[in-house]
Amino acid sequence: MTIPGMLNLMKPSNRRAQARRDKSAVLTYAIGDIHGSYLKLRSLLGHCAVHCGSGTPRFIFIGDYVDRGPNSAEVVRFLMKTQASAPNLTMCLRGNHEAMLIDAADGGDELVWLFNGGDATLQSYGIENAAEIPPEHLAWFKTLPFAVSDGKRFFVHAGILPGTPLDEQPEEAMLWIRERFLSDTRDHGQYIVHGHTIVEDGRADVRPNRIDLDTGAYCGGPLTAAVFDDASIGPLALITDDGEITPAPALDEQRWP
Repeated sequence: MTIPGMLNLMKPSNRRAQARRDKSAVLTYAIGDIHGSYLKLRSLLGHCAVHCGSGTPRFIFIGDYVDRGPNSAEVVRFLMKTQASAPNLTMCLRGNHEAMLIDAADGGDELVWLFNGGDATLQSYGIENAAEIPPEHLAWFKTLPFAVSDGKRFFVHAGILPGTPLDEQPEEAMLWIRERFLSDTRDHGQYIVHGHTIVEDGRADVRPNRIDLDTGAYCGGPLTAAVFDDASIGPLALITDDGEITPAPALDEQRWP
Protein backbone atom coordinates (compact mmCIF):
# COMPACT_ATOMS: atom_id res chain seq x y z
CA MET A 1 0.00 0.00 0.00
CA THR A 2 1.38 3.42 -0.95
CA ILE A 3 0.72 6.17 1.56
CA PRO A 4 0.99 9.68 0.13
CA GLY A 5 1.68 12.90 1.93
CA MET A 6 3.25 16.37 2.71
CA LEU A 7 0.58 18.81 3.82
CA ASN A 8 -1.99 20.24 6.12
CA LEU A 9 -3.75 20.93 9.25
CA MET A 10 -7.20 19.45 9.72
CA LYS A 11 -10.27 21.54 10.38
CA PRO A 12 -13.00 19.67 12.28
CA SER A 13 -16.48 19.18 10.89
CA ASN A 14 -18.99 16.93 12.68
CA ARG A 15 -16.15 15.44 14.75
CA ARG A 16 -14.19 14.63 11.65
CA ALA A 17 -11.91 16.77 9.57
CA GLN A 18 -11.41 17.92 6.03
CA ALA A 19 -7.85 18.32 4.80
CA ARG A 20 -6.47 21.80 4.31
CA ARG A 21 -3.37 21.31 2.21
CA ASP A 22 -0.13 23.14 2.87
CA LYS A 23 2.30 21.86 0.28
CA SER A 24 5.27 23.56 1.95
CA ALA A 25 5.05 21.29 5.03
CA VAL A 26 6.32 17.73 5.25
CA LEU A 27 4.37 15.83 7.90
CA THR A 28 5.52 13.17 10.34
CA TYR A 29 3.00 10.61 11.58
CA ALA A 30 3.92 8.91 14.87
CA ILE A 31 1.87 5.78 15.50
CA GLY A 32 1.26 4.21 18.89
CA ASP A 33 1.42 0.62 20.14
CA ILE A 34 -0.07 -1.77 17.57
CA HIS A 35 0.06 -5.15 19.36
CA GLY A 36 -1.07 -7.29 16.46
CA SER A 37 -3.94 -4.97 15.46
CA TYR A 38 -3.34 -5.38 11.75
CA LEU A 39 -6.75 -4.26 10.49
CA LYS A 40 -6.60 -1.12 12.64
CA LEU A 41 -3.13 -0.40 11.31
CA ARG A 42 -4.22 -0.64 7.68
CA SER A 43 -7.29 1.47 8.39
CA LEU A 44 -5.29 4.15 10.20
CA LEU A 45 -2.74 4.38 7.40
CA GLY A 46 -5.56 4.78 4.91
CA HIS A 47 -6.91 7.75 6.86
CA CYS A 48 -3.39 9.19 7.07
CA ALA A 49 -3.19 8.95 3.28
CA VAL A 50 -6.40 10.95 2.92
CA HIS A 51 -5.08 13.48 5.43
CA CYS A 52 -1.85 13.87 3.44
CA GLY A 53 -3.30 14.32 0.00
CA SER A 54 -0.81 13.76 -2.81
CA GLY A 55 2.51 13.97 -0.99
CA THR A 56 4.59 11.43 0.92
CA PRO A 57 4.59 11.43 4.74
CA ARG A 58 7.21 10.26 7.19
CA PHE A 59 6.09 7.49 9.54
CA ILE A 60 7.55 6.67 12.93
CA PHE A 61 6.20 3.55 14.62
CA ILE A 62 7.04 3.62 18.32
CA GLY A 63 7.24 -0.07 19.07
CA ASP A 64 5.18 -3.00 20.37
CA TYR A 65 4.10 -4.48 17.06
CA VAL A 66 3.68 -7.98 18.48
CA ASP A 67 1.88 -9.82 21.32
CA ARG A 68 -1.59 -9.66 22.85
CA GLY A 69 -3.51 -8.85 19.65
CA PRO A 70 -4.42 -11.46 17.03
CA ASN A 71 -2.26 -10.62 14.00
CA SER A 72 1.33 -9.97 15.05
CA ALA A 73 2.84 -11.85 12.10
CA GLU A 74 0.81 -9.83 9.60
CA VAL A 75 1.81 -6.56 11.29
CA VAL A 76 5.50 -7.48 11.18
CA ARG A 77 5.39 -8.57 7.53
CA PHE A 78 3.61 -5.36 6.58
CA LEU A 79 6.03 -3.10 8.48
CA MET A 80 9.07 -4.89 7.07
CA LYS A 81 7.73 -4.50 3.54
CA THR A 82 6.79 -0.85 4.11
CA GLN A 83 10.19 0.00 5.55
CA ALA A 84 12.02 -1.80 2.75
CA SER A 85 10.06 0.10 0.12
CA ALA A 86 10.58 3.54 1.71
CA PRO A 87 13.52 3.34 4.15
CA ASN A 88 13.99 7.11 4.31
CA LEU A 89 10.35 7.70 5.19
CA THR A 90 9.66 4.82 7.58
CA MET A 91 11.21 4.37 11.00
CA CYS A 92 10.29 1.45 13.25
CA LEU A 93 11.47 1.66 16.87
CA ARG A 94 11.95 -1.17 19.33
CA GLY A 95 9.39 -1.70 22.08
CA ASN A 96 9.64 -3.78 25.22
CA HIS A 97 7.63 -6.57 23.57
CA GLU A 98 10.12 -6.83 20.70
CA ALA A 99 12.87 -6.91 23.34
CA MET A 100 11.16 -9.76 25.20
CA LEU A 101 10.66 -11.69 21.96
CA ILE A 102 14.34 -11.30 21.04
CA ASP A 103 15.40 -12.49 24.48
CA ALA A 104 13.08 -15.51 24.33
CA ALA A 105 14.28 -16.47 20.84
CA ASP A 106 17.91 -16.20 21.96
CA GLY A 107 17.42 -18.63 24.83
CA GLY A 108 16.19 -16.29 27.57
CA ASP A 109 13.15 -16.73 29.78
CA GLU A 110 10.38 -17.53 27.31
CA LEU A 111 7.79 -17.75 30.10
CA VAL A 112 8.15 -14.02 30.78
CA TRP A 113 7.39 -13.28 27.15
CA LEU A 114 4.48 -15.74 27.03
CA PHE A 115 3.02 -14.24 30.21
CA ASN A 116 3.05 -10.84 28.47
CA GLY A 117 1.13 -11.93 25.39
CA GLY A 118 3.73 -13.86 23.45
CA ASP A 119 1.32 -16.77 23.08
CA ALA A 120 -0.78 -14.67 20.71
CA THR A 121 2.32 -14.03 18.61
CA LEU A 122 3.16 -17.73 18.41
CA GLN A 123 -0.40 -18.45 17.32
CA SER A 124 -0.27 -15.79 14.60
CA TYR A 125 2.92 -17.36 13.20
CA GLY A 126 1.57 -20.88 13.56
CA ILE A 127 4.60 -21.98 15.62
CA GLU A 128 5.22 -23.40 19.09
CA ASN A 129 8.14 -21.42 20.51
CA ALA A 130 10.12 -18.24 20.01
CA ALA A 131 13.07 -20.05 18.44
CA GLU A 132 10.84 -20.78 15.43
CA ILE A 133 10.25 -17.10 14.63
CA PRO A 134 11.35 -16.66 10.97
CA PRO A 135 15.07 -15.74 10.95
CA GLU A 136 14.47 -12.69 8.75
CA HIS A 137 11.89 -11.39 11.21
CA LEU A 138 14.15 -11.96 14.19
CA ALA A 139 17.00 -10.22 12.36
CA TRP A 140 14.69 -7.27 11.67
CA PHE A 141 13.69 -6.99 15.33
CA LYS A 142 17.37 -6.81 16.25
CA THR A 143 17.97 -3.88 13.89
CA LEU A 144 15.25 -1.72 15.48
CA PRO A 145 16.65 1.38 17.23
CA PHE A 146 15.51 2.38 20.70
CA ALA A 147 14.80 6.02 19.82
CA VAL A 148 15.08 8.65 17.10
CA SER A 149 15.12 12.45 17.22
CA ASP A 150 14.19 15.01 14.59
CA GLY A 151 15.72 17.84 16.62
CA LYS A 152 12.41 19.00 18.09
CA ARG A 153 10.92 15.67 19.14
CA PHE A 154 12.44 12.57 20.73
CA PHE A 155 10.50 9.48 19.66
CA VAL A 156 10.85 6.51 21.99
CA HIS A 157 8.76 3.56 23.12
CA ALA A 158 8.24 3.97 26.87
CA GLY A 159 9.81 7.31 27.76
CA ILE A 160 13.04 8.64 29.19
CA LEU A 161 14.89 8.83 32.48
CA PRO A 162 14.35 12.45 33.58
CA GLY A 163 17.50 14.43 34.20
CA THR A 164 19.62 12.24 31.91
CA PRO A 165 20.72 13.71 28.54
CA LEU A 166 18.70 12.32 25.65
CA ASP A 167 21.80 10.94 23.95
CA GLU A 168 22.71 9.04 27.15
CA GLN A 169 19.38 7.37 27.87
CA PRO A 170 19.62 3.81 29.25
CA GLU A 171 17.95 1.14 27.15
CA GLU A 172 15.97 -0.11 30.15
CA ALA A 173 14.28 3.27 30.57
CA MET A 174 13.50 3.69 26.88
CA LEU A 175 11.80 0.28 26.83
CA TRP A 176 10.13 0.05 30.24
CA ILE A 177 9.91 3.29 32.24
CA ARG A 178 6.61 4.57 33.59
CA GLU A 179 6.90 6.53 36.82
CA ARG A 180 9.65 9.03 37.35
CA PHE A 181 8.86 9.90 33.73
CA LEU A 182 5.08 10.12 33.48
CA SER A 183 4.70 12.50 36.41
CA ASP A 184 7.76 14.62 35.60
CA THR A 185 6.74 18.07 34.41
CA ARG A 186 10.13 19.45 33.43
CA ASP A 187 11.24 20.38 29.92
CA HIS A 188 13.33 17.45 28.70
CA GLY A 189 15.06 19.47 25.98
CA GLN A 190 12.88 17.96 23.27
CA TYR A 191 9.22 16.99 23.15
CA ILE A 192 8.88 13.30 24.07
CA VAL A 193 6.63 11.18 21.85
CA HIS A 194 5.99 7.76 23.41
CA GLY A 195 3.57 4.94 24.08
CA HIS A 196 3.85 1.88 26.39
CA THR A 197 1.43 3.11 29.08
CA ILE A 198 -2.19 2.70 27.99
CA VAL A 199 -4.30 5.85 28.24
CA GLU A 200 -7.44 4.52 29.87
CA ASP A 201 -9.93 6.85 28.19
CA GLY A 202 -8.71 5.80 24.74
CA ARG A 203 -7.53 9.27 23.74
CA ALA A 204 -3.91 10.28 23.31
CA ASP A 205 -2.59 12.09 26.37
CA VAL A 206 -1.16 15.44 25.24
CA ARG A 207 1.01 17.15 27.87
CA PRO A 208 3.26 20.22 27.72
CA ASN A 209 6.41 18.09 27.56
CA ARG A 210 5.21 14.77 26.10
CA ILE A 211 2.45 12.84 24.36
CA ASP A 212 1.37 9.27 25.10
CA LEU A 213 0.05 7.49 22.00
CA ASP A 214 -0.81 4.09 23.49
CA THR A 215 -4.61 4.17 23.29
CA GLY A 216 -5.11 0.42 23.81
CA ALA A 217 -5.62 -0.77 20.24
CA TYR A 218 -5.48 -4.46 21.18
CA CYS A 219 -8.02 -4.19 24.01
CA GLY A 220 -10.83 -2.25 22.33
CA GLY A 221 -9.32 1.22 22.07
CA PRO A 222 -8.32 2.94 18.84
CA LEU A 223 -4.94 2.92 17.16
CA THR A 224 -3.75 6.52 17.14
CA ALA A 225 -1.34 8.63 15.10
CA ALA A 226 -0.06 12.07 16.06
CA VAL A 227 0.77 14.47 13.21
CA PHE A 228 3.80 16.76 13.41
CA ASP A 229 5.29 19.28 11.01
CA ASP A 230 8.77 20.74 10.80
CA ALA A 231 7.78 24.18 12.12
CA SER A 232 5.94 23.41 15.36
CA ILE A 233 7.02 21.31 18.32
CA GLY A 234 3.79 19.75 19.52
CA PRO A 235 1.29 17.72 17.48
CA LEU A 236 -0.97 19.39 14.94
CA ALA A 237 -3.67 16.73 15.02
CA LEU A 238 -4.54 13.24 16.23
CA ILE A 239 -5.94 10.60 13.86
CA THR A 240 -7.56 7.32 14.92
CA ASP A 241 -8.20 4.18 12.92
CA ASP A 242 -11.93 4.95 12.67
CA GLY A 243 -11.09 8.13 10.74
CA GLU A 244 -11.68 10.67 13.49
CA ILE A 245 -9.25 13.60 13.23
CA THR A 246 -8.94 15.92 16.20
CA PRO A 247 -6.89 19.12 16.13
CA ALA A 248 -4.40 19.02 19.00
CA PRO A 249 -4.34 21.89 21.51
CA ALA A 250 -1.32 24.15 21.50
CA LEU A 251 1.25 23.15 24.09
CA ASP A 252 0.83 26.41 25.97
CA GLU A 253 -2.84 25.52 26.43
CA GLN A 254 -1.95 22.32 28.27
CA ARG A 255 -2.26 22.03 32.03
CA TRP A 256 -1.36 19.21 34.31
CA PRO A 257 -4.29 17.70 36.22
